[in-house]
Amino acid sequence: MNPSKKLARKAGFYYLLVVVFSVLYMEYIPSKIVVFNNEEETINNLISNELLFRTGILIGVLVHLSFILLPLTLYKLLSPVNKDHAVFMVVFALISIPFSYTLLLDQFDILELLKNYNQSNVHDTKEIGSKVINIFKRFYNGFFLAQVFWGLWLFPFGYLVFKSGFLPRVLGIFLMLGCITYLIDVFGGTIFSNYYDVVDTRILIIPATIGEVGICLWLLLIGVKKNIKF
Repeated sequence: MNPSKKLARKAGFYYLLVVVFSVLYMEYIPSKIVVFNNEEETINNLISNELLFRTGILIGVLVHLSFILLPLTLYKLLSPVNKDHAVFMVVFALISIPFSYTLLLDQFDILELLKNYNQSNVHDTKEIGSKVINIFKRFYNGFFLAQVFWGLWLFPFGYLVFKSGFLPRVLGIFLMLGCITYLIDVFGGTIFSNYYDVVDTRILIIPATIGEVGICLWLLLIGVKKNIKF
């Protein structure tokens, strides 16, 4: 296997870890615990799924580690295309890591609340459940801000894919569009109070999803091919 294909496969593997771990960490596990309008159900879910929640913290560590390795590996693969854009790609990606890691501290606060709840003779389920819900709100608000950089890194990445000649140009276009839609979501959700009454975020980020999942699978399964025209 030539060095470029080996790098591509390695990047695809890291990307796959990021995708799978992100779905578990940010979507699946929280959906099993937090019920934003029901404090008692939230704390009961947390008690019933404590091991799953603790596993989620470790998955959070792994997803951020994977997201450090991913752009660094992509830099080795794509810097010959354009070094300046490759640097921007890495910088924008890595800036998001401190934001994301600090959110893990809140997860340990939830473990402390659960410990106090289990040791207390008087279980104020509603109060503790409310605190857990507030921590999850900060969790999602933090990811909302980190989304700025999750978007920004996609533009130089998409440009490099588009210009490479050994990766599909169409995926580069979707990655660059993904940057734009991520930023639209952040700025729209911040400026307009009724933004989410009008815009479905899951539809808005379809270009990013196609671009990221597509390039992940291409890198992992195919690697690089010379003179790609599409």
